[in-house]
Amino acid sequence: MMILFPYRFALDAFQLSVMALIALTLFFRTEMPRDNMDDAGVYGGAIFFTIIMIMFNGMAEISMTIAQLPVFYKQRDLLFFPSWAYAIPSWILKIPITIVEVALWVFLTYYVIGFDPNVGRYRNFFHQFEALEYCYF
Repeated sequence: MMILFPYRFALDAFQLSVMALIALTLFFRTEMPRDNMDDAGVYGGAIFFTIIMIMFNGMAEISMTIAQLPVFYKQRDLLFFPSWAYAIPSWILKIPITIVEVALWVFLTYYVIGFDPNVGRYRNFFHQFEALEYCYF
């Protein structure tokens, strides 16, 4: 199962980059005016699509997590290791992958969709979606 890890990451990154290309062509506005409700609807649609993509990007990992549950329960029932000793290392190993996936998405879509060109807001946008991805798992 560990052999599939780099391939799974590459596949997820490719899938995310293709979806980012679709999103940036769908919401292509390099300089969007912020004057009326139609512009707000486009921004809302772009944010909603981004949130859905970031949240459900790791959905394929759920099957791998469920496949590991019998080992987790066996170790817990036989008092080998506490549950945190099994759960925390997998969570820590997902942190760099999450950073790369969110950076890939935000780097490809932020300025092309037409969000604020301020670098501080770009950083806040990145950290908000990074925190959203951490809350997912």
